Amino acid sequence: MAKVQRETLLKSVLSTDLYQRKQGKIIRRCTAGAIILACILASQALYHSVLLDLSTSTVYAVLAVINVLGAWFAFRAINYPVFADFLIDVEAEMTKVTWPSWVELQRATIVVLATMFLFSALLFGYDVAWQKFLEMTGVLRLSQ
Repeated sequence: MAKVQRETLLKSVLSTDLYQRKQGKIIRRCTAGAIILACILASQALYHSVLLDLSTSTVYAVLAVINVLGAWFAFRAINYPVFADFLIDVEAEMTKVTWPSWVELQRATIVVLATMFLFSALLFGYDVAWQKFLEMTGVLRLSQ
C-alpha cells in the first residue's frame, strides 16, 4: 500500500499537468510567488555566507540550481491535488469574509493603540512602584 502512495507522489512531482487551473488563481499565484521569493532569499543568504570561498562560476551554478529547483517545487506544490484543493478552499472562504469599512478600521485601530498605550503606562507605573518598594526594603540596591 505504501509503495502505491510513493509512486503516486513521485508521479505527481515529475508531472507537468495542471490541477484545476481555473480555480483559486490568486492565492495559488501568491503561494508560488512566496515559495520562489523564499528560494531567492535563501540563495542570497548562501551567496553571502557559505559560498564565499567558491569560484564565481560554481557559485552562480549553485544559485541557479537552487532557484530552478525552487521554481519547480513552487509549480508542483500549487498543482499537487491535496494542497491545491486546500488553496482553492481558502480563496473561496476569503470571498465570504465581510471586511470592515475604512471608518470602522480607523476606529478599531484607535482603540487598539489607545489600549496599548494605557497598558504600557500602567505596567510602567507598576514597575516604578515595585522598584521603589524593593529599594526601600533593601532587597534591591541602588547602583551608583
